[in-house]
Amino acid sequence: MLLFKNSAKTMEGVLSNAKHATDGKPHYVKPGDIILIAQTKSTLLPGQKPIRWIMNFVSCEEDVNNLSDKIWGKHWRYLINGNNVRSVEPFDINDIKITSKNYDAVQTYAIIEPEDEEEVLNWISEPISTYVYDAGVFSNEFKEGKTLDYDELIQKLDLKYKNTPKFKETITELIQRPTLLSNAIKEKYGYKCMICGYPGFLKKDGEKYAEVHHMIELNKKAPETLQSWNLLVVCPLCHKKLHYADVKSDFLDPGWKIIIDCEEHIIK
Repeated sequence: MLLFKNSAKTMEGVLSNAKHATDGKPHYVKPGDIILIAQTKSTLLPGQKPIRWIMNFVSCEEDVNNLSDKIWGKHWRYLINGNNVRSVEPFDINDIKITSKNYDAVQTYAIIEPEDEEEVLNWISEPISTYVYDAGVFSNEFKEGKTLDYDELIQKLDLKYKNTPKFKETITELIQRPTLLSNAIKEKYGYKCMICGYPGFLKKDGEKYAEVHHMIELNKKAPETLQSWNLLVVCPLCHKKLHYADVKSDFLDPGWKIIIDCEEHIIK
């Protein structure tokens, strides 16, 4: 999996042509590998996430015909050819990565660390990220001086997705989770969020609902992390915060000190 960075000026050429360009040839990539298309953060609108599109790697070749000059007004040594450009639920890889790699330091492209690739695949496999990209709709966002009309865009997408949803079959490796232990802990704490105190809600079948968070993520495959010391009862909102907000934590043995967006919580 590759991450390519693009300015707002070059983004239209990337999306319209399903191509990237670089002076350094990427190694260890094969046809079908995913390329993350990220816009440089300094050119984003407030609240925008940098990675909003992906495509699949097809080939890499020297630009002997000066195609990069025609597309981007600048010559690059290599052209990266792709296909199946499509939109994904926008994200910042720094929000979901589990390694210490600094992707913000990437100048043109970087190979995603295997541990981070797993997190990215989990993110982009969500149903919202399976739609196919329409170059004629999205490339207008990057035309100089163009203000995106979201009502017009939504209307076009409503027409595009008027047919019956299509599904794809995938094979995934799932971690075996201790459901009985999770349920016992939720019962012990009355389905009450240990972060914010929210008491949970009643499902339509009359049962209470809460979630359980593993403080040390199971995909790290650390010993004994399936046990109760590593579990917190949380509401859906706090669960999302624990995964994606600015979170720092320390194990108190027993309990946890958790800081979410500068707010401290002591869990005993």
